Amino acid sequence: MVECKFSDFIEDFLISKEVEEGCATSTIKAYQYDLDKFISLVGDIDMNSPMVRQRIRLFLKKIKDKGYTKKGIGRKIASLRSYFKFLTLNEFIDKNPMSTIKSPKIKLEEALPKFLDLSDVDVIFKKLKDRTLFNSKKSQRYYLTIRLLYSTMARVSELCNIKINDIDFNKGYIRLRGKGNKERIVPVDNRTLEISKEYLKDRISYDSEDFLLVNTRNQKLSPRIIQGDIKSIKEKCGFPNSKIVTPHVFRHTGATHLRRSGMDISELQDILGHSSPNTTRIYAKNDITKLKQSYSTMHPLNNSDNF
Repeated sequence: MVECKFSDFIEDFLISKEVEEGCATSTIKAYQYDLDKFISLVGDIDMNSPMVRQRIRLFLKKIKDKGYTKKGIGRKIASLRSYFKFLTLNEFIDKNPMSTIKSPKIKLEEALPKFLDLSDVDVIFKKLKDRTLFNSKKSQRYYLTIRLLYSTMARVSELCNIKINDIDFNKGYIRLRGKGNKERIVPVDNRTLEISKEYLKDRISYDSEDFLLVNTRNQKLSPRIIQGDIKSIKEKCGFPNSKIVTPHVFRHTGATHLRRSGMDISELQDILGHSSPNTTRIYAKNDITKLKQSYSTMHPLNNSDNF
């Protein structure tokens, strides 16, 4: 039997994901990262070895020991499951070693999206206006970035891809390009639009096709740069290490606050760009306050003295 290494078909797998399934560049990079991590921790194993399943479990044990969360481990399992499914379907291997590997069970409270309280958001905006803390060429970009993340609930990759002509300043919306290059239009508040205009006024020159958020050399920002910006903002705002403040947390924060204010799940689904309503419904789980309010208003036992 010809020896086949784990790495032999990674390139074919990634091309399949990109061309046949239309996965986003960020998704392709995530698969690449996970598969490379596997090789770095347990080696480039022989795919026909009877020890493959043991190596997979060893890999999961190692990342658990490194402090990966259940969600993080689950993502690694999903990547491996997708890769070995590809190998099996294309008859590169006879048996799928992932068939008996289970994802870790995640409790509801662990699965709920993390979000910031309104008081946290208030602190961030007040601190961003404090010129003793934020007094550099990046400060205006920081402020606009936070407002856009919170107001549009864009994913960080979507934020980086916003072009100037994606903003309709008159009608008050921004066009976002999401997963699978799907476009959606989201509303945005007037003040954020005004701040966007002010930000553009400081640009020496720009074209409507240029990206909105750029560095000091007018180059498009990468998700990694945005993540670094948010980390700096968190530190300067004095939040403890235990508080999670990331670009994605602002997406969850905006969604949770809208839900708590009474926005319908189907409307929230459109804004977030979820293909399935089940994905959006998790924000209803975050909102026991709204649930209690509806219960108190609608349950017969709360509206009658006859029982």
